[in-house]
This record gives sequence, C-alpha cells and structure tokens, in this order.
Amino acid sequence: MLSNSETSSPLANALTQLYPLSDVTKEALLQVLKPCVYSKGLLILTPGQRSEYMYFVEKGLIRGYYLEDGKEVTVWIIAEGGVGMATESFYHQTTSDIYLEVLEDSTVYRLHYQDFIGLRLKYPDYVQFVLRFTEEYLIYNNIRLQLLCTRSPLKRYKLFDAKHANLRGRLPQSVLASYLNMSYYQISRIRTQLSKV
Repeated sequence: MLSNSETSSPLANALTQLYPLSDVTKEALLQVLKPCVYSKGLLILTPGQRSEYMYFVEKGLIRGYYLEDGKEVTVWIIAEGGVGMATESFYHQTTSDIYLEVLEDSTVYRLHYQDFIGLRLKYPDYVQFVLRFTEEYLIYNNIRLQLLCTRSPLKRYKLFDAKHANLRGRLPQSVLASYLNMSYYQISRIRTQLSKV
C-alpha cells in the first residue's frame, strides 16, 4: 500500500498527466499499484509465463523482446512515464512469447490484471485513463512502424534519435541495433559517420 506522501510522487503526477483522475480514483489506483525496485539485467517475464502485470515506469528502462533464430528482436523500450507489458499475454491472460528485461536499475509500479479489471468496472474516469494510455501506446507503435518501414539505416537511426531523445546514450548498442533492425556493425558505422559531421 502506498502512503499519503506517495500520492504526490512523480508517478502520481505522471498518472495525472495521462488523464485527470478524480482524487477518489487516483487514490484507488495508487492503493493497488505495487512499488518494485528492479536491478539492471533482471528478466521480469519469460516466454511460457502468463503476464499478470502492467508496469508503470517511474525511473529506469524496460524492454520487450523475443528471439528469432537465436537473435534478440527488441519490440519496445519504455522509459520514465511509460507503461509496459506483454500486451497480448496481459489482455488475454495467455502465456507470453516475449521477454521483459530491465535495462537500467529501475523503480516501477506494477498493476495486477485483476486490479486492472476491478478499477475499470468501478471507476468511469479510470476507463478514460486506460483509453488515454492506449492511445499513447498506439502512437508509439505507429512510430515503431515508421521506423521499420524506413529503408535507409541512416534515416532510421536519425528518426529514432529525433523521436526518442530521452533514450539517447542510455541503450546498449546491441539493444539499439535489435530495435532498429540493424546489425551491431551498422550502428557503429552510422555513429562514426555522424561524429564526423
């Protein structure tokens, strides 16, 4: 349970920015969010497990990825103020086919699926809140598709840098390469090229 002092935390402020929740709804949400501190490198979900939690990132980075022919393919990267989950597994309560990995020492608040459903049934403004972060998720995915459809690796890298300035310098090169559908060496060449400009 979160204390009253935590209702004015950066997380509470971020939640309010997503959609202006009533005090009653915000308090109900904060009561069921469980604070967790995760160490860099921790896998919080692996394929075959059911995704029971949605994660609100207060500080740090989490990514979702899967393996294709033994190589990691990064699907999404969530930083401060973002919401991450194994989407299909969470919403359908089926087994996951992706990994969720902590990329930096992170402070997150996790929301259990049953609490997610309970809040949705009880608080009308929470439904609007869910709709709002669903919109943000769709926008994020649209940017992701735009990245993947950009044929030039250099343009793809620049687009990523422009759209995700908050991730600049925070990602291992291998993770960035797997997110941008490039090789490690392509990223190295692009960075060398840009450093000479």
